[in-house]
Amino acid sequence: MRIVRIAATLAVPALLAGSLAACGSSAKPAAATGTKPGGAAAGVPALPDLGPKAELIAAAAVMQKAASADITLSSNDGSAGSGSGVYGWSGLQALDLAEQESGKTIKFRLVDGGSYLGVGDSQAAELSGKHWVKLDSADSQLADPFTALAVLINPADELTIGSQSSTLTKVGAEKLGGTDTQHYRSSAQAADLVAKLPNLTDAQRKAALAVASDGGATVISDFWVDAKHQLVQLTETNTDGASPSSSDSSTTVKYADLGVKITVTAPAASDLAAPADAAKLLSSLN
Repeated sequence: MRIVRIAATLAVPALLAGSLAACGSSAKPAAATGTKPGGAAAGVPALPDLGPKAELIAAAAVMQKAASADITLSSNDGSAGSGSGVYGWSGLQALDLAEQESGKTIKFRLVDGGSYLGVGDSQAAELSGKHWVKLDSADSQLADPFTALAVLINPADELTIGSQSSTLTKVGAEKLGGTDTQHYRSSAQAADLVAKLPNLTDAQRKAALAVASDGGATVISDFWVDAKHQLVQLTETNTDGASPSSSDSSTTVKYADLGVKITVTAPAASDLAAPADAAKLLSSLN
């Protein structure tokens, strides 16, 4: 998926400089996030149209309460495959994603504040049979692009920022995968959008801006919200124009099974690659 590839591209220079953690981490479950599938919004009745701003505020509250979801990510630029996984965005974030791109498997895992990049079995031979590398959290150039990746798909934050936009409009009713939704759209300069993201260090914000502005300085955000104020789909398009076009790059995130209970574990220390092998492999992904 496009944003994973961008994050990997930003991290490779640090990997090649040898800024990779060589030590392992014991496999330890992340704190379980959320409730059983569908629990967060069960029984919520359909409400009347509140207007774009109020609708996005209501959706942000629902997604904040849900705290977790199964997610699917895809890009429109033809250079990356789709990815899927689980994401918990309440408190200490937990994220587990995997995608296929050009016959290669790319995985990303965020757990207990640690970040890991992984590969499939066919690529593990280049890592002496190992499947994972640990990204050194002390090296902002290496770890922050992946922290930014998680922040940029946080549905509660994205909805809150969208609700504050002076450009927010209602596009209209649309059906997505059999679900009736209302479609809303806002736009902002990537720098302004990233400036509003909460709880980031200066280095993380810089990395988030590099990811968010790849492909164009303006970000057009499209939100599809169902009758229970659940965010079904978010598409963010980078453009240098006033409206999206077929030539612009976009990333779509679909959220399902809100409130699903997730457990993300750190890879076993025995499955972590040496720094030299990791740098060689990751540079070949770009």
